[in-house]
Amino acid sequence: MSKLPDAFVRAACAALFVSLAGRMTAAQVPATQPDSDLRQEVRELRAEMEQMKAHDQELEKELQDRSAGPATAPADSQAAAAQRVIQEADGQSFVMSSIGLGAGWDASRGAYIASDDGNFLLHPFVLLQMRDVTNQRDDAKGPGESETENGFETRRLQLGLDGNAFSPDFTYRVFVQADRSGGETTLYDAWVKYHLPNTAWSIEGGQFKAPLAHEQMVFDRTLLAADRTLLDDVLARGEAFSQGAMAVYDNQNAVRVKADFTNGYGINDMNFASYPARPANFGIGARAEYKFMGQWRDYDQFTAYDDKDDLLVADIGGDWTEADPSDAIRQAADVQWDHQGLGLYAAYIGDYTSRNGTNGSEGNTYDGGAAAQISYLIGGTNLEPFGRYDYLHFDDKEFAARTQTTVHEFTVGVNYYFKGQNAKLTVDGMYLPNGSPVDDNGSGVLVSNGHEELVARVQFQLAL
Repeated sequence: MSKLPDAFVRAACAALFVSLAGRMTAAQVPATQPDSDLRQEVRELRAEMEQMKAHDQELEKELQDRSAGPATAPADSQAAAAQRVIQEADGQSFVMSSIGLGAGWDASRGAYIASDDGNFLLHPFVLLQMRDVTNQRDDAKGPGESETENGFETRRLQLGLDGNAFSPDFTYRVFVQADRSGGETTLYDAWVKYHLPNTAWSIEGGQFKAPLAHEQMVFDRTLLAADRTLLDDVLARGEAFSQGAMAVYDNQNAVRVKADFTNGYGINDMNFASYPARPANFGIGARAEYKFMGQWRDYDQFTAYDDKDDLLVADIGGDWTEADPSDAIRQAADVQWDHQGLGLYAAYIGDYTSRNGTNGSEGNTYDGGAAAQISYLIGGTNLEPFGRYDYLHFDDKEFAARTQTTVHEFTVGVNYYFKGQNAKLTVDGMYLPNGSPVDDNGSGVLVSNGHEELVARVQFQLAL
């Protein structure tokens, strides 16, 4: 006969002993407790012991019933019956232990749930950026009449999941963002990637950021300033996502290459319908990165914060999007160097568009510009001052006559890291001496053709 009932009896006796000891101790505290109360407690303890014995007898009978059968039943049948009783008694805890799940917190990625074998990983994430913006434009209402606008906004609220499923070779990422004007939810990333075993190659499909410029591809949570440059937002369309498939080469050493085939650069959240139902026929893009020194994880942010080694990476990218009879060819080149808290970055972005123009001519146009930024994490503190300049020149054929088509954008600010990128305060200001002929509302820049414009931003970021 199985020893299972004995185990229950021993456990019951131990529980009874603990209960009795506790009650006797409690009984000793009030020195004046009547004897009748003590006798009542003894009776209650005896009743509890009888209930435990009855429960043990029921369990023993159930075990005997389950293991009953022909006299020649194999011994392992009895063991299996006993195991079933244990499993049913254990309930949910048995199910969880068979799955082998665990949860934890990683400073670089946040909370996660993972299987013991690493085949499953689920990382939910949240990004919340609350911002106060002040915009002041000279002559916005007429000669000598400036205009100032100020207010709070939820610049970004992102909810998403990433991780791997069935194997570390299958990775995924899905997230949505609530629009800051109206709260409408938009799908951004939604892709699955498969790493070909024993190779440096992966295949990715879904909706993703087409590989063009470094600033455009950096996560929103790891930007240096409160937002991207006007150059990147306009020419690389900073938060633009594309639908398609991509091949990735990553030898985990010095070289990373990405090449994609899409519905067109920045065309997302659309069904399969062809042009002209969507803005383009197709897009083909590629990007190559070479790491001279450092760790790739440090390249995924625009700052030297928490860098363990010096970093130097250079890269180039391009995209051709065809929308008959118009073609758009974008180019980008970047370099980033981090050294002991000092971060330097420089970039060039260009955009050639055929048969373009809005002022009566259908000629080819070319927009281009450059950006440079510097940051320094003050040793022994969480304070990081930074400065940035970007230059953008639009082709005159895209605007009405006498439009100021050259933009200079100067930005200075400071970051304070409460908990790295997970909790960060950013305060910065921008100065555009010639204003801008286009809106970049996401960064706080409004149209101010040929006139001075000032933008001040205070942003708190929480990333989980």
